[in-house]
Amino acid sequence: MGSGYVPVQSIAMNRGYAAFDFLKVVDRRPVFAERHVQRFYRTMSMLRLVIPQEEQGVLSWIAQRAAEGEQATFGLKLFAVPAASVEAEVMESELHVVPVPLPAYPERLYTHGGTLLTFEYQRFLPEAKSTHYLPSIYWEPEVRRQGALEPLFHFAGNALETSRSNIFACIDGQVVTPGTGVLHGVTRSVVLEELRRAGIAPEERTLSMRELAMAQEVWVTSTTKGVAPITRIDGQRISDGQVGPLCRQLMQAYAERVRQG
Repeated sequence: MGSGYVPVQSIAMNRGYAAFDFLKVVDRRPVFAERHVQRFYRTMSMLRLVIPQEEQGVLSWIAQRAAEGEQATFGLKLFAVPAASVEAEVMESELHVVPVPLPAYPERLYTHGGTLLTFEYQRFLPEAKSTHYLPSIYWEPEVRRQGALEPLFHFAGNALETSRSNIFACIDGQVVTPGTGVLHGVTRSVVLEELRRAGIAPEERTLSMRELAMAQEVWVTSTTKGVAPITRIDGQRISDGQVGPLCRQLMQAYAERVRQG
């Protein structure tokens, strides 16, 4: 799907304006593909982009690509790229599907937890998963220098999301995750389901930075990282600095959901 080339006059090249999604294939099975494709189409709707393919056609192609891939486990990037720089109410776009290796994270992240580095920033139209990653790429060298996993964005005293993940906090037995002003991740949706299945009613609401600092457990969720514990933010330890029991439970539950497909 797609020519493999993006024309230089496209606003995807000129303005960084394109819809994007990312899913993983494990043992030749696309994981949560329907959720990813639904979100991809929601993003296109928000960005006023259309592609010729229907959702079911894209899902069928993903399943075929997963079954026939050179590797059994890999990632698939989906792009809806406007064909040119046009002043149209709805922009005709071309679908590009790019297989990529999955990033590898050290086992220590899951046994000892990771660190986040905070930056004050709020994304424009955060509910859309677009190709606009300028701030996170710009801050990446500082994140690496500090030995952090990702930048954590906050605004007006409230935690929002990281550059590539959603954030959760367990505060006095209550699980909280930002509900508005963030991208609603696919892994986030699975973790919310697993919490409810465990008899825990998560709150999707504003999460202040002050609350976050007092949390007993913090973790982030994403397609590539799954459920990843966070034990430090800006060098400050979260609770006792250990991976908490609820996070461990969710890591296991999410891994089982991936195995089930």
